[in-house]
Amino acid sequence: MIRLNAFFTVKAGVTTAQVKAVADELVTLSRQDKGNKGYDLFESTTQPGVFMFCESWENEEVLKQHAASEHFKRIVPQIEALCDGGLHIEQFNR
Repeated sequence: MIRLNAFFTVKAGVTTAQVKAVADELVTLSRQDKGNKGYDLFESTTQPGVFMFCESWENEEVLKQHAASEHFKRIVPQIEALCDGGLHIEQFNR
């Protein structure tokens, strides 16, 4: 099992609604990917503008397939355009 936590901080002036409009599509489509065990978006309650994708995958192979998917390649750049400093990803293996 692989767990990814992808953190990002939105740029000044970007709203939660703008983030969710883009991110919710990624969540919905990624949950349908082969080998996905969980895919959620969280907003920090202690740090305004900080979000985290929390993902769980069966193995490295299905994670690579996810990263090569059309929806990932299309939506992640849209999310990065809303970010201040890009996404910070931490990977954990079980």
